[in-house]
Amino acid sequence: MFRSIAIALLLLSVALPARADIFRCTKKGEDIPLLANDATVCKYAKSGWRCRRNFTIGAKKSLKPDCSSKRSTVPTATRRRPRTDGPKKTYRAPAGDASVYEPIIQKASKQYRVPADMIRAVIRVESDFHPHAVSSAGAEGLMQLMLGTAKSLGVTDSFDPTQNIMNGTKYLRQLANQFEGDARLILAGYHAGPGAVKRFDGIPYKATERYVRKVLTHYYRYRSSER
Repeated sequence: MFRSIAIALLLLSVALPARADIFRCTKKGEDIPLLANDATVCKYAKSGWRCRRNFTIGAKKSLKPDCSSKRSTVPTATRRRPRTDGPKKTYRAPAGDASVYEPIIQKASKQYRVPADMIRAVIRVESDFHPHAVSSAGAEGLMQLMLGTAKSLGVTDSFDPTQNIMNGTKYLRQLANQFEGDARLILAGYHAGPGAVKRFDGIPYKATERYVRKVLTHYYRYRSSER
């Protein structure tokens, strides 16, 4: 069971030049891993957390966060809605073969500053890497996009692996900006919709809690396998 601490995940806007780095913050025996930019880490530092940079994506930087950084204006994420129309489609890529989609995952990770391990974990739980998966609620494709979400992101075919992964990752970035980097709320918003998370001021349903735990479990497994 995961500790009840905030595991922060800040996914930066495409236009934002700052990098997403991996920090480790400690306070009174608690230990929080953060994947964030300096501005977000500085919020924890002001609250008494001692934060130190463990790894930098893209370039070497000082171990201490640069607290002169400014927060960006964040976009509003779109609530997911069920899809009720549209034909089912299939693609030649082998269902369940994660390696087929790795180039797309890497591209999405770089473009939207989302850890590739998080993208893989979401896909694993959502569709088990089946590109033509359709849920009972009408969610489609590898990252199980709903009609409203897909339309708002500019997706024309949710069963196209490239469109699905790129825009599913973009949606994760929007949620991350909206929920200020809290990975549990990001994933809860992806599962239940950001509106439900806001109304309940946290994870709204038992099913959503289970979903969040599953995704984080796979996320840490993927991270561990790369060490």
